[in-house]
Order: sequence, then C-alpha cells, then structure tokens
Amino acid sequence: MPDESTMTHGALSRLTNEHVRDAAALVRTGRVYDLGQELSERVPQGAPGAFTPFSFTWRTTPEECVRAGHAHEFAAETITGALHVSTHIDGLAHVSANGRIFGGAAVGDVRRDRGFSVHGMERVPPIVGRALVLDVAGVLGRDPLPDGYEVTVDDIRRVLDATELSIRFGDIVCIRTGKSRQYLSDPDAYQAAQPGIGPDAAIWLHEQGMAVLGTDTTGTEPLPFPDESHTTHKAMLVDRGVHLIENLTLEEVADDEVAVGMLVCLPLKITGATGSWVRPVLMC
Repeated sequence: MPDESTMTHGALSRLTNEHVRDAAALVRTGRVYDLGQELSERVPQGAPGAFTPFSFTWRTTPEECVRAGHAHEFAAETITGALHVSTHIDGLAHVSANGRIFGGAAVGDVRRDRGFSVHGMERVPPIVGRALVLDVAGVLGRDPLPDGYEVTVDDIRRVLDATELSIRFGDIVCIRTGKSRQYLSDPDAYQAAQPGIGPDAAIWLHEQGMAVLGTDTTGTEPLPFPDESHTTHKAMLVDRGVHLIENLTLEEVADDEVAVGMLVCLPLKITGATGSWVRPVLMC
C-alpha cells in the first residue's frame, strides 16, 4: 500500500533530502542554464481550442495616473491564459482515465468550481534534484526527431550508453527531441504534430527510479496520439503519479554537451490548479 507521501505527491516523494544534497554536489562551475520559455503571445499555446491562449493587457499605466491627478505613477498589467501553455508542469489532476485521477478519486467528487480539492498545484513541493538531459535527437543523429517519432527504451539506452550515465532513483529526466527550435520559426507546424516519448519508454524510466519527466515539446508524447487509449500522459499522471514538465528549452544545454546537473523547478502554489507555469534552471 503506498504511503501518504506517495499518495499526495506521487513520484515526487522519491526526491528526499539526500537527493537534494547529492544534486547540490554536482554544481561545480556555477553555470546556470535557463530551461524556460518566455510568457507571451509568441509562445506555444497548446492544442488549438483546448487551452486559453496567453494574452497581456494593461490594467493601470503611468499616463493614466497623471491624468487622474496622482503624483504616484505606476504600471500594472493583467495576464490571462491557460497554465498549460509555454514552459509548464502538468499536475496530477490534469488527466483522468475512466473518470478517475491519480489515487483513484472520481473526478465528479473532487473537481470544484474553483479547482480540484486534491492534487492541486498548491500541494506540489519545490522540485530540486539530479537531472539527466538525454539528447535523443543528437545521439540518434536525427535532429530534430521527425514528427510522430516515438522515443523508445532502446533509444534511451543508446543515449545512456553514449553519455556513460544511468538512471538513479529520484532522478529528473529531460528528453530532448530538438522540436523546440521550431516554435518561433514556424509555430503552426510546431503545434500541428511532434515527436515524443512513448508510454513504454516512460514506464521503463519510472521503473528505473525516475521522479519527474520533462520534454522539449508541448505535449510530452508523439502528437497526434497514436492511440488515445494508451498514452504517456495516462501512464505517468494517472497510473504512476509522475509530473510532466513540458516546453523545456534544452538547446543551449545540448550545444554545451551537458548531460547532468542540479535542476530547480518551482511550481506556483495555485490552489486547485491542474498545472503551473514554471521557469526551471539547470546548474552544473
């Protein structure tokens, strides 16, 4: 029977104080890689029609303050948009299967008008640990991987062999497909289809000890779905409680051939939310 921490945090319960301490020992040069995309109308907006696009409007401007006769001038904006656009983390309530989310709760029992009563983002702890950046596109010599390509266990084994690394219990695994370069040059093509990690490979990583899965695509797995009944999202979020970080920027890390480091990712504590914008950094 899973303990309370596992039922609350899923695979994040694998990240212990010892894992954080050991990850900190990897920081030797002080180099910090920003793995997050900007938040603007230019960023990947997710599947058309599925998510509210990001938008920015002014609420208060310095000019308005002056016109109103105030000596104190300031600016404040209002932003709207789904928490599943740009670089973000999928919470455990983001996906359900047969009407149930991770842990077995029925959606109808735990989804409220203001969010989920369980597995909301306010319950997700800071994510700090050892991260592996697996440059699948680079090692396979297919950069970027073609749309629809499914990253397999054999692919991951090849990358691990090439980098002389292995998956440790509590690792954060980031998969590079090379797709992210396309989101500014051809956003329509970026949204239309993508390569990604298949459910079998993701399950294998979890069995090796993975705590979190990150990718440089907008939807983790190959899209459109090869099989909606057998998805990586279901295998990770619903069946195993593995959070997914999407739309990572891994190009600079790959260019510098960095394969391991300390990752820090801080989800916003948005009550009841199914995801959160994040700005992950990798330090080495």
